[in-house]
Amino acid sequence: MTDEANASRPVGLQLVSLTLAFDDVRFFGAAIFTDENDPDGPWATVLIDHADEEPWFRLTATDPAGSDVSDSAMAETDRLMRFILTEHPERIGQTRPAPPAS
Repeated sequence: MTDEANASRPVGLQLVSLTLAFDDVRFFGAAIFTDENDPDGPWATVLIDHADEEPWFRLTATDPAGSDVSDSAMAETDRLMRFILTEHPERIGQTRPAPPAS
């Protein structure tokens, strides 16, 4: 789960939890990661929240120090959310985007 920008701090996904809110349109959740080089070290948690404009979500790292692990976790969560919203939007109460007209 790394890319070239985050190759120095590979992270391992431990948990993703997304929940639909009261109106079945808004969602919130969290993704939790560990540093693959130090799996017993502190975990990086990224909070996920619905947004009313593209990319339709907001991410917040819970590490106030902004460590390298949190940076990698933010990048991975962004990638994960973009995948979910593109490939399986119905899982979080969204509709699949219409294909471009040819």
